[in-house]
Amino acid sequence: MEKPANHSNQYTGQRGETYACNYLTEKGYTVLHRNWRYKKTETDIIASYDNVLHFIEVKTLNAAAAALPELKVNKAKLQQMKLGAAGFLAENPEWNFIQFDILAIRFNGEKMADLLFIEDVF
Repeated sequence: MEKPANHSNQYTGQRGETYACNYLTEKGYTVLHRNWRYKKTETDIIASYDNVLHFIEVKTLNAAAAALPELKVNKAKLQQMKLGAAGFLAENPEWNFIQFDILAIRFNGEKMADLLFIEDVF
């Protein structure tokens, strides 16, 4: 992936989402959408696994960052996840079971340092 000039946060986020999709696929998930938009919300990944629809927020930081990426998911982001899920389900009502997850990734240079998958956050 080519690094966009002067957009290091965007590049880090894109790398994180790519790693997240690969991780989920390796675990048996089917990635249905990436960066799905509804109104003013964006859902990083919508995936299915074992008849459950997962709305996944991906947070990515460089290892040098002071905070853990999962701590960047605040109350407002959780509300946006719910709104996005409601919009998706209005268009795709066939799903009976849903779950909200966070996939936190830290990079150390060009290599992944840590990955934490927090399932069913609420």
